[in-house]
Amino acid sequence: MIYQDLVTVTGPRARGERIRFIGATVVSTALQAASVIALVPLLRALFGDQPSQAWPWVGLLLVLLLLALATDRIAMYAGLKLGFRIIDTITEAGLGGIRRLDPGELRSERASKLRDLVSVSAPESISSVVLLGSPLIHVVLLTPLLALMLLFVSWKLALVALVGGIVMFLALLASQRIVARSEAAYSETNRQLDDRVLEFAWAQPTLRGSGAGTKTVNSVLGESRSRGLKLLAWTIPGELLFSIVLQLTLLAFGVTTASLYLSHEISGATAAAMIVVLLRIVEVVGSLSLLGPAVANGSRVFREVAELVDEEHAAVAAAPAANPVTGAPELTLSDVGYTYADGTRALTGVDTAIPAGGITVIVGPSGSGKSTLLDVVAGLREPTDGEVLVGDAVRPASDRLAGSSVVFQSTQLRPGTLKENVGTDDGAALATLAERAQLGDVLESLPAGWDSRVGEGANALSGGERQRVGLARALAKPSGLLLVDEATSALDAITERAVVDALEQTRGERTTVIVTHRPALVSLADRVIVLDDGKIVDSGKVDELLERGGVFADLWTRWRESEGWQV
Repeated sequence: MIYQDLVTVTGPRARGERIRFIGATVVSTALQAASVIALVPLLRALFGDQPSQAWPWVGLLLVLLLLALATDRIAMYAGLKLGFRIIDTITEAGLGGIRRLDPGELRSERASKLRDLVSVSAPESISSVVLLGSPLIHVVLLTPLLALMLLFVSWKLALVALVGGIVMFLALLASQRIVARSEAAYSETNRQLDDRVLEFAWAQPTLRGSGAGTKTVNSVLGESRSRGLKLLAWTIPGELLFSIVLQLTLLAFGVTTASLYLSHEISGATAAAMIVVLLRIVEVVGSLSLLGPAVANGSRVFREVAELVDEEHAAVAAAPAANPVTGAPELTLSDVGYTYADGTRALTGVDTAIPAGGITVIVGPSGSGKSTLLDVVAGLREPTDGEVLVGDAVRPASDRLAGSSVVFQSTQLRPGTLKENVGTDDGAALATLAERAQLGDVLESLPAGWDSRVGEGANALSGGERQRVGLARALAKPSGLLLVDEATSALDAITERAVVDALEQTRGERTTVIVTHRPALVSLADRVIVLDDGKIVDSGKVDELLERGGVFADLWTRWRESEGWQV
């Protein structure tokens, strides 16, 4: 099962590395077994009448050990290459799985597992094949090989070695299964602790303000400690079982060796060599027992990655090639509905047309479904009911996402330069973006212009500057749809005016859809769509909606009043 998972994870490209790793490890194991058995004639000659006859056996032993060392090196390099293959696979499949996550699943158990695989398991995979694979092959093959070679010494010793090795291996497997269950539970608790710590770090002002504080984190931390103690507790019976079997094997082999020596079936030198044979068996099997938790964890990771790879292959095979939306298309939402996994109904029967090249603004009370509707238009979600038409054709989420640029309420920038975050090196394009996104004053204030680094968490920029960089990034993407979600909600009036002016210039070039509660952005609208409780309750131009009264007029009045608030 572990080997099959390894084949799935490393893929057909790594077939040569797998053959070299397994082949070299098998040859190394055989050479080590032969070197142990070579001690029998060596000691016979050394303690015999002519000790000088031991030199050829010393030479043979030295050759066997050097060959074993050389094959170990080959196996190690092949194993490290497999480790890097595993990292590549985890990264590609893990990021693919993250990309396929619905935004509502970002804090789910699946998201936590994907994050754990990519951030923790991937780095550990470099040495996992060498540190876990080699001991497994050694422990499986060394005892049978030694038993086979012992037939040339005594079939009784061969039988005891074979039976003892098999029983020790079975005892080890039994103890590993016991430990593996607790290891899985412990890993799951650690994932939960990781999630709660991230959640607390992300939203600690809100949690503290509500009085929740660190209660949730402390609760999961207590559970993690409890599971850790259980893991240690279950390790004890496993180790005890293996220890008992080990002692019985030692006793059986020692009694058999003594009996053969006393009956003159083997010499004293051979009996001494048998001690080395037995110690070698105990060393190999015992070394694997020390790696018990690591082997259990490695098996679990390989299994999870193999499942992820199978899922990624299925998703790639099922997904049609992306056909990005081009130009400034008209959008038609036909009876669109969306229901979250927990059963919450976010959208119901949304029927509307979004004109090509215009600016459409979506407004509504909190929780009315505005952001969900924008996610559906962007292709971040596929509607659970109805269809989204681009032009005259129904387009899947992948097409809409490939042809959309999105500016979110909070712009996230990766560590690097402004140029790297925008995604273009073209000088003329950068000059146009600086003008369109109102970045001229920002670039002048930075030491290296577009080549200035934004810092960790973009701390070298203010919130408004980050939003303008996010807008430049969206404009740099050659897409027909520009989607803006509450992009100015946390900006001052001057910065907001700059963003509004930049969005005004997109009219006619792109089909722009804006979710907002800010009058400055609403004033841009060619058409306003009013949502309430997941349904369109009104639509039209700003003046028309104000004349009709209703939800929009009430929202507009409250927005205008709130602009005068002071703290």
